[in-house]
Amino acid sequence: MDTTAWIVTLIGLAAMAWVVWYFWLSEPRATTPNQPRISAMKTQETLQIEGMSCQHCVHAVTNALKQLPGVEVQSVEIGRATVAYDPEQVSRDQIKAAIEAEGYTVAT
Repeated sequence: MDTTAWIVTLIGLAAMAWVVWYFWLSEPRATTPNQPRISAMKTQETLQIEGMSCQHCVHAVTNALKQLPGVEVQSVEIGRATVAYDPEQVSRDQIKAAIEAEGYTVAT
């Protein structure tokens, strides 16, 4: 192997090492892929919702919750919504009112 081949090989290895460092080692790792991180100041709650029967209902509730400040929508399914919210920015009653404004009932 001549000098040029060695230089090309070393440059290739250095590039691969940089890619591994940049994309794998330099980024913080997620806790779990299916579970969003919640800050210490947020409260997580699952609300039981009556009157939902289809995907349109799911989208309506999701959009209503996303409009509220300090609310992270984690999941919305027919009959249930899980949110994490900052009690200093929004109250449970405001979350409940937003859902009820869409025509659904939040079970207490």
